[in-house]
Amino acid sequence: MNLPLAKQMRAAGDLVRDRVPLVDGFTDFLNKPLPRNVGWLQTLGSLLAFYIVLQTVTGILLAFYYSNSTETAFQSISYIRGELRLGALLLALHRFGAGFIIVTAFLHFTRVYFSAAYRKPREFVWITGLLLGVLLTLFAFTGQLLPYDQHGYWATVVGIRIAASAPGLEAPLQDVLTGGFGSIGTTTLSRFYVLHIAVLPLVFFALMGLHFKLLQKAGSAGPLEGSPDPKHSFYPSQLLKDLLVSTVGALALFLMAWFVPATEYGPASSQAGNFVPRPEWFFYAHYELLKLLPSNMQVLGTFVLPNVLLGLLLALPFLDRGQDRRFRARRLQVTLGALLVVGILVLTTKGFLEASAEASKREAQSQGQEAIADGPTLFEKKGCVKCHTIQGRGGDKGPDLSHVARRLKPGYFKPWIRRPQDLDPNTDMPSFEGSEEELGVLVHYLRTLK
Repeated sequence: MNLPLAKQMRAAGDLVRDRVPLVDGFTDFLNKPLPRNVGWLQTLGSLLAFYIVLQTVTGILLAFYYSNSTETAFQSISYIRGELRLGALLLALHRFGAGFIIVTAFLHFTRVYFSAAYRKPREFVWITGLLLGVLLTLFAFTGQLLPYDQHGYWATVVGIRIAASAPGLEAPLQDVLTGGFGSIGTTTLSRFYVLHIAVLPLVFFALMGLHFKLLQKAGSAGPLEGSPDPKHSFYPSQLLKDLLVSTVGALALFLMAWFVPATEYGPASSQAGNFVPRPEWFFYAHYELLKLLPSNMQVLGTFVLPNVLLGLLLALPFLDRGQDRRFRARRLQVTLGALLVVGILVLTTKGFLEASAEASKREAQSQGQEAIADGPTLFEKKGCVKCHTIQGRGGDKGPDLSHVARRLKPGYFKPWIRRPQDLDPNTDMPSFEGSEEELGVLVHYLRTLK
């Protein structure tokens, strides 16, 4: 049968559309009528979806090299950062990507709230979106432990204490999170890993599919004024806006991952020493709120207020049944929402300022240590000069380090000096015996040897 090529392609297309209903669904999505005044603020949902897909891809790639054990987790991350080609970039993309997701989700929820896009017929679009937001915080919480460094370890300790403060659920929740051991170890790390890469993604993407289906059925609410126009569809104008914003968002994330150095913490230890436990920055507002409450009222901040707020937000579409979406018709809702947003921003800023002050204090201590024992002096003091030569001076048992900074990646120095046997079981080089500040001084010195 010699049909023209165009007819053959048309027949093939009809066959696919008849057998695969997703094709018609996608076509309906592209042709969905939108209000004519839909603009750039309505691209935040697409940008958030893009970041989530990118985070999933980078997470899968990292999982190929990650070792889920308290003995090897930190070393595997050090290998990714210091030895794997483009591993440092991949790690930074995933790490900073979490922050970009949280910020974009916050902006997206804020826009939906202040434009009253949660009202009929989008009640369940709002509810599924809120639940997705809760899951995003769980992703962030379970992910911070996986590098198994000091920061992740102690941030998780703080988080488990908060979670275990729920009245009547203290012991069961702590047992579930720690495996009944009461402290963080292999069981906790394994459970967080399974939650992070298996359980949460299954629930999240199923709920995300439902969210998109409900949005497709209800349609976009658009700005404060405007109704869907049959002559104005998602494709091509809004799709082009979404693609442009996602491209700019991808570029911003890539530049941050490429140019902003990631803070390196030592391996996890149950002894905090001079390390100040602090959660990831997107939990600063909650953390600072708890610090403002007296000890006998901590449960108010850890359990009562967050759950009351979540309950009110979930019930919001059924409490606010008005028709007029303009600000002047919703003064109470707008005022309460503005107070909440300002409170979150103020507390988060307070957390950043305190974290910056702590970092400056640690830097000052490190500089003080360096003044007492600079790099070359410390190199001799720790006995490194007995095995390694620098500029013709030293032993010959180990490699010549005169130009070591040319040969090794920056992220390789710390894990190798601290515990070389973790990276090479056959090495005779002993583990570093000294403080974290001394290690920092020594690493800084070796990085100058070019």
